This record gives sequence, C-alpha cells and structure tokens, in this order.
Amino acid sequence: MTFLPNNWITTDLESIAEILDYKRVPINSKERQKRKENKKLNELYPYYGATGQVDYINDYLFDGEYVLLGEDGAPFLNPLKNKAYIVSGKFWVNNHAHILKGYISNNYLCFYLNQYNFISHVTGTTRLKLNQSSMKNITIKVAPLNEETRIVEKIEELFSDLDKATEDLKKTQEQLKIYRQAVLKAAFEGKLTEKWRVQNSIELLFEEVLLKDITDIIMGQSPPSSTYNTNKVGLPFYQGKKEFGDLFPTPEKYCSEPKKIAESNDILISVRAPVGPTNICKEKSCIGRGLAAIRTKEKIEKYYLFYYLKYFVFDLIEKSTGTTFNAISKDTLESFKVSLFSLLEQQQIIKEIESRLSVCDKLEETIEQSLKKIEYLRQSILKKAFEGKFVSQDPNDLPAYELLKQIKIEKDKMSKNGK
Repeated sequence: MTFLPNNWITTDLESIAEILDYKRVPINSKERQKRKENKKLNELYPYYGATGQVDYINDYLFDGEYVLLGEDGAPFLNPLKNKAYIVSGKFWVNNHAHILKGYISNNYLCFYLNQYNFISHVTGTTRLKLNQSSMKNITIKVAPLNEETRIVEKIEELFSDLDKATEDLKKTQEQLKIYRQAVLKAAFEGKLTEKWRVQNSIELLFEEVLLKDITDIIMGQSPPSSTYNTNKVGLPFYQGKKEFGDLFPTPEKYCSEPKKIAESNDILISVRAPVGPTNICKEKSCIGRGLAAIRTKEKIEKYYLFYYLKYFVFDLIEKSTGTTFNAISKDTLESFKVSLFSLLEQQQIIKEIESRLSVCDKLEETIEQSLKKIEYLRQSILKKAFEGKFVSQDPNDLPAYELLKQIKIEKDKMSKNGK
C-alpha cells in the first residue's frame, strides 16, 4: 500500500476538474472536407479525437487550455501509451474524447491520467470505452498547488532528457538504414569483394540477365476466405503487408485449401499495396494475390537475389501501376534485370553483406531495447511523482484539503451563477 504525504489528499476526478463533454460536436469527414474547401491553413482550426488531432475544420468550439482524455479508441490498457493530452488555443473536439479543465494544474492532471490504471473503469472488448460516469470516479491523488508545480517542472525536465535520448536513438536508426543501403550498393558494384578477388587471383566477371531466366516466378492467388483459420489447419497463409519485415515471416492465418503454394526457401515479394517488401519463405505455404514466390535456379544463390531485390526495390516500385494502389505484374517481374557475378563470387558477396549487416542487426536490437527502456522509465517517473517521492514537501504550502475546500467554494459560486 502506498502512503501519501500528510498534506496530500485523495479524491475523485469530478471534484478537481470541470467536465465539458456537453460542448462536443462530432462532424463526419465528408462535412469536414466541405467546410475546409477554399480555406487556407491559417483559416482552419485543429479537430481533435481520442488520441490527438485527426483533422482541421473552419470553426472552433473551445479557446484555452484543456486536458483531453480518450473516451473510446484510446490505449487504456497499454501502460506505455498516453490516454490523455493537453491542447491549447482555439480548437474543435469530436465525441471520442472527454474534455476536462482542471481546477488544479492541467499538466499535473494530464501526467496523472497517463500513469493511471484504467482497467476497472473501461468496458468493451475490441474497442474499450471510458464512459463519463466511470471517468468521474477516477481516483486522483492531489498535492498542494505549489508542489504540483514543482512536480510538473521535474517531470518535464526528466522527460526532456528522455526525449533527447529518444531523438538520438532514432537518428542512429536512420543512419543504420542508410548504412545498410550503402553496404548493398558496394556489394553489387563488386567493391566488397575487391580484396577477395585479388587474394584469390579471380577476375571480375558478371553478366546481366532477366529474372525469368534464372528463377521460376509463382504469382499468388487468394483462396476463399472461408478456408482461412487460426487453428493451424492446412498451410501457413501469407498475403504480404504487415506479415513482412523480418527475414522469415510469422503466419497469422492458415489456409485449408490453398490455390498457389510457395516452397521452403522461396523468396517472397509483395507485389501490391505495397510493392517491394521481401523475405524468405520458411516452410511450404499458401500465398495470396499480394505476393509472388521467386524460386531460384542453378545460376544464382538465393540470398544473393534476396539482397539484390532489397537493394533494387525502387526500380520495381517505379515500374508499378495502378490508381487505388500500386502493383506489379508477372511480366514486370520476369523482365526485371539482374547483374550476376560468378557463383563463387556471389557466395563471397553474401558473406561480406551478412558480416556487416549482422553488426547492424545487433545494434538495431540494442536501440530497440533502449527505446523500450525509455518508455518504461517514463512510467516509472510518473509513478514516483504521484507517490509524493519526487520532490520535497514544503510545510508552508497550502495543504491539498484546503485547496479542495477552495475548489468547492468556487464550484458552488459558478453553480449559483448558472455556469
């Protein structure tokens, strides 16, 4: 059990914040688009939803600083994601966010809500909802007003340091992407194997061939959705899109009646919406129309072609066509040109690439772990802040219970005045 300092108090959200949900007005996207026509950006106002700005509109409902807390569609059960955020100025809000104006510090309230455990307040399964009556009963730990200011300042100072660390890590991630491309560029220009050729007295030999001459290409075909399942009946089923990214895809669905099949070690490439993401088929699988399976023949090493396609993916994207989404045909794939080194040099190129990219992979993993640690550290900071362990207490501060008395007096006055 957490004990609070003597000059803190526990109350409900309704006691320390004005709830202005009755002023919300949702506007559908078609109407918003109509209201934005022939307007410059400086003539429009932000339009907010559950987790942030979703659009602009030509008018505003609020003017000032407020805390918006998701009503539905917010990540209530994810401790690392924000559920509340502060907005200021002139803006519009739809009915997916509660509107709060704190009688205490808005920043304090917002930070508090972003570390709060909402599990007993939300309802629903696929889309969680925090209704107003449940929100009003959220327990708030209130510090003296001056201490709230000190807590907010300390949180912001520490979060600023974490923001800088996050920015540096993400810059490194971008640099790694550039380095990966530089490695592949050098590989297919023959630069990574220059010393190897000299040491082994091997001449630089390569030819340009069409993809259809060195591979078999199988275009995917989606089976009836009634044959999909998650019970591992049939073959793993891939359509591309979000399954792609890792070297080997992880199946989310299976198919009991596959139309087109990729064999183990085939290269899988997304051929529509989007074009380009590439990986290796780990086992015999069903492939939908968003994919093509490329099966290498004797003249080319599988991983050589895999890395080649990853590097020259923009050449394929440039050849894609379509209005709703881009796609490439089998003819486009078949006519794609590949520069082939000797089999022996292909094998050495693969070694040179993988020795460098493995270092990138380890560094990428370290960066991802560091980014996760930063997010957990943010939550740890917030937890400590609202346990009264973050900044020193000042006995001269007006106690929180006195603050609540003042708030009640102010609310009663407003109620009598009809506000």
